Amino acid sequence: MTAVRMGGFLEIETRFNSLAGIGEVELMPSSDPVSFPALHIFDHGHSIVETEAQATRYACSGSVEGYVELTNGPAAYAALNDLYTRAVAKLMEGEPLDGLAESLDEGDMRIAIAELASERRLGFAFDFEFIVVTQRGDPAQAA
Repeated sequence: MTAVRMGGFLEIETRFNSLAGIGEVELMPSSDPVSFPALHIFDHGHSIVETEAQATRYACSGSVEGYVELTNGPAAYAALNDLYTRAVAKLMEGEPLDGLAESLDEGDMRIAIAELASERRLGFAFDFEFIVVTQRGDPAQAA
């Protein structure tokens, strides 16, 4: 059985895979990106927000890392910002995670020079949190 929370992360991966011109999308990657631009999705666990008689409400936290590869600083910075805005817009479109989540919120964003394999790259990371509700005692069943 798949936990309801995992369905939220899989929906994010599906959404990012629908973006045009993305070289790589990976959920919980085990290595640096290979194709650019790249979006990597990380699951940072959850906390229990509320427990009711029949339901448990989880706050699931994660982050998205995005990478661009260009040799010109201003062009790379513009590409990074374009990738960021497209990723956030895709994440937040429609119902929260296609109705899998009760809510979805974007968090803080950070930008860094990302030297990967001695190549010039820029990267960003932004946080997000979504709330899912499951049957009490069974995180694989939506409430």
